[in-house]
Amino acid sequence: MKRVWIAAWLVLCGVCVQAWATGIVRVERLTQAPPASLQALRALPDTAYAAQSGPPQLAGAQGGRGWWRLRPESSEEPRVLLVYHPFSARITVLAPPDYRARSATIFDPDPRASHSRRALAFPLSAAGPVYIGVEGARYPLQIAVRSSADYAVEDHRHVRVLWLSMGILVGVSLVVLLFWTQLRERVYLLFSASMMLQLLYVLCAYGDAYTLPVLAWLGRFGVAGIWFVATSSTIVTVLFLIEFADLRPRAPWLTRALLVVGAWLPLILLVGLVSPWPVSKAWFPPLGNGLLMLANVLAVVTLATVWLRGGRHAGFVLIAWVPLVTVSTARAMQLSAGVPLTPMLEYGLPVMQAFAAVVLVLGLADRMLTFRRERDVAQLHAEHDALTGVLNRAGIITRLNRAVADARRKRQALSVLFLDLDHFKAINDTYGHPVGDACLCAVTESIHSETMPVYQLGRIGGEEFLLLLPGVGDAVARDTAEQIRRKVERRCREVKGVPVALTLSIGVVECGPEDSAATLIQRADAAMYRAKHEGRNRVVLLDAQTNAV
Repeated sequence: MKRVWIAAWLVLCGVCVQAWATGIVRVERLTQAPPASLQALRALPDTAYAAQSGPPQLAGAQGGRGWWRLRPESSEEPRVLLVYHPFSARITVLAPPDYRARSATIFDPDPRASHSRRALAFPLSAAGPVYIGVEGARYPLQIAVRSSADYAVEDHRHVRVLWLSMGILVGVSLVVLLFWTQLRERVYLLFSASMMLQLLYVLCAYGDAYTLPVLAWLGRFGVAGIWFVATSSTIVTVLFLIEFADLRPRAPWLTRALLVVGAWLPLILLVGLVSPWPVSKAWFPPLGNGLLMLANVLAVVTLATVWLRGGRHAGFVLIAWVPLVTVSTARAMQLSAGVPLTPMLEYGLPVMQAFAAVVLVLGLADRMLTFRRERDVAQLHAEHDALTGVLNRAGIITRLNRAVADARRKRQALSVLFLDLDHFKAINDTYGHPVGDACLCAVTESIHSETMPVYQLGRIGGEEFLLLLPGVGDAVARDTAEQIRRKVERRCREVKGVPVALTLSIGVVECGPEDSAATLIQRADAAMYRAKHEGRNRVVLLDAQTNAV
């Protein structure tokens, strides 16, 4: 555990390391109001601009707006100006030689786009200063100048990592959705919806969703569409966590708080977001981000509490959730601070989403196995006698029906023994029920000691047992019954120190062509009563054709 924390600390320390040269000599911010004509920017004196220190970025915007002048390094190669992670910002660039204004956002539909929207790219075809205007920026924007070849390599790497992670999310979500169509358990539907909304959020936040024909229509909603998807994802994910980790029984008050902060209040925010009033939605980001942070803290606290109280599946969610929250929070803080993202934070969000999806699928599989074990235990208890541990009446009759069907299909023999303890009522009346119960257990142990594992024993009444012998004819069945009778007579003379002198009356029948489970039990019962009438402590075989002894 100590090594894990050390590794995490090293990762956090490494986020401030710049990953590459930027290709920019100097960035200067316009310190006065921009002129009415954009072309007049070139005529402003150098004193109108203030040089910026640190990594090249568009920092110091007032109300999300501002203008900057940058001087790229000289180069003979074709180059592009890159503005990374613009999110809600509209970028306007005036570049040589003509200084014609070109504007772009990540929301612009462009089905012919040859690059991702991780960065907005503006070709630079000549040397000279470049002017960049920003509207709607929410944090300092990182910029760089690259050769076209370097940008292609960088962008292809981004696309590979992003779409590999997205492919994992899509595949996992579809598989779990298929589970839901068959099992109809809400947790599977919530998981698929949560993963797909997280996928959609990443694609929208990066801008790649708007280059896809099927999702390009989302661009008309601008940044409000991203807020809507992110908030919807939070609501569905919180509902999934509560359902999957079974939080309500183990932490009811924390779960209620999580439900309010992570679902009901965000839902109210969504209603305000889509409503026509108020027109300005500037109130949404601080409220939405505040609720998101509070929901994350509450979720981690609730999950940790439930896990410590024995909630196994809460542990799966913690393994999946904590790295995702950590990376997304660190990424947001880095962007807000204007520090260049390292690859860890650059691709941490989609990679951690894919990791979380895989971990949660393992958790769903473990949940399914847990339910299966619980079902098997419940079925075991439902089909077995609590006192003796053998099958009860329902269990042995189910096995008998199955054995009759198998015997007919395989054309093999099947014999049934009906066993009844002699004078059992008198033993109960004389020595009490504890001794009677001990007698039943002693008899079942004796029967098991004389039979093979394939034989199935069930208790169908107070002191009555049924023994199924698949693949055994009546002659062998009679011999087996005789061995059991002798074993009980010999071993059960005394039970719990009481001289009970237990004996058995056993009826033996073989399954005939017309027999069913009911007729087999009826005939075996008749054979057992014949043994009773003939003096008890004996075996009677009833012929399948003539019902003769």
